[in-house]
Amino acid sequence: MEEIKLQAPDGRRVSCAVIRSKRRSYGIVINEEGQVSVRIPLRGSVRTAETMVREKQDWIFEKIELQKQRKRIRSQQAALSESKYTPEQRAGLEKRYRQAAKEYIPKRADYYAQLLGVTYERIRIADQKTRWGSCSSKGTLSFNWKLMLAPPKVLDYVVVHELCHLIEMNHSPRFWKQVENVIPDYKEYRKWLKENGITLQL
Repeated sequence: MEEIKLQAPDGRRVSCAVIRSKRRSYGIVINEEGQVSVRIPLRGSVRTAETMVREKQDWIFEKIELQKQRKRIRSQQAALSESKYTPEQRAGLEKRYRQAAKEYIPKRADYYAQLLGVTYERIRIADQKTRWGSCSSKGTLSFNWKLMLAPPKVLDYVVVHELCHLIEMNHSPRFWKQVENVIPDYKEYRKWLKENGITLQL
């Protein structure tokens, strides 16, 4: 199997499996185990794939670390699932997720803010009862820590949604066009959140 090898400045290494299929575009997939694959057309160029992978190297290693972190937390949850959580256990898990959110969400916000050409004042991690995110008129973005329990693409959708409010402080067609320009399939993630958001509980 063809592979593309990466090495981070801190010494971390990863091998990206090259998978050819009947597709027109190139893409990077990182599964829940942190394994990386590069999907390319049947007659696609490995050199082109390698260039793409190296351009996205920082994102790849960041995503791998997130998956490892999520896996560790899931393992802890599984160990506790045989019996009802005590208040102490639940508080401990929530603390870990909140800390993960404080570290991860700003990185995603910075990435997408650059794409959108916007700047925000600060990010606040909270526990809103009815909202996944919000954007104040002063540029403060607030995100629910429970987004860390959602699929990464759903989290990214919420981040982009709130950043787009820095351009359009409404939900007009212009606003949704801004979201769509960054996440073309945002409706899929919006629907997932509406249908499954209630399950994002410890």
